Amino acid sequence: MVNDPFLGMLGLARRAGKLAFGDELVRESCTDKKARCVFVAADAGMSTAKKAAFYAESANVPLVTLPHSKDALGAAIGKNGCAVCAVTDIGLAAAALQKLAAAHGEYAAVAAQVAEKNTRIQSRRGKKKPRDKAAATEAPRRAAPDRRSAAPRPDGKRPVVRGGARRAEDKKRPARRTGEKGRPGSGAARRQARPAHSSRKPNDNPRAKRASK
Repeated sequence: MVNDPFLGMLGLARRAGKLAFGDELVRESCTDKKARCVFVAADAGMSTAKKAAFYAESANVPLVTLPHSKDALGAAIGKNGCAVCAVTDIGLAAAALQKLAAAHGEYAAVAAQVAEKNTRIQSRRGKKKPRDKAAATEAPRRAAPDRRSAAPRPDGKRPVVRGGARRAEDKKRPARRTGEKGRPGSGAARRQARPAHSSRKPNDNPRAKRASK
């Protein structure tokens, strides 16, 4: 029993983290649809066997009653005893059943069933193409129009340029002449350019005379 190839495959699945053992872990793996095959020891209790059959049916995976005892099954996976376990990897489940069918011919049908399912899954995995995120990020994006190289407008006006290009063009312009007391348009410049008040009296206004008559 120690050198049994099937038990060796179960130990390999246990070390790879692909084996659920015990009632609770097997139930969780079947509920999550992760189990690929459920195994029950030959001397497992009737209640345990019924639960294992229900778990396997809910996950739509085969239930295999082994020719090994709970002690032999537990020794293979490093436990004192194990009545039920489930392999969660399809490749390991198919390999374990092939080794079991080689030693016991009555398991050939279930081994062929799991092997066929493994072939289908592997073929689907081969057809899938991984997403190339790098190619998607490097895809050519729509280039924004360069406003700095915009052609002049038909009416002769300078095209509108925003941002840094506008500020760069402003720096190239010659500085405006400013008045002595401020920039053009300031209050001081306007007061200097304003004409002096007329010295004519209101009575000298012909319009005012006509309005008073």
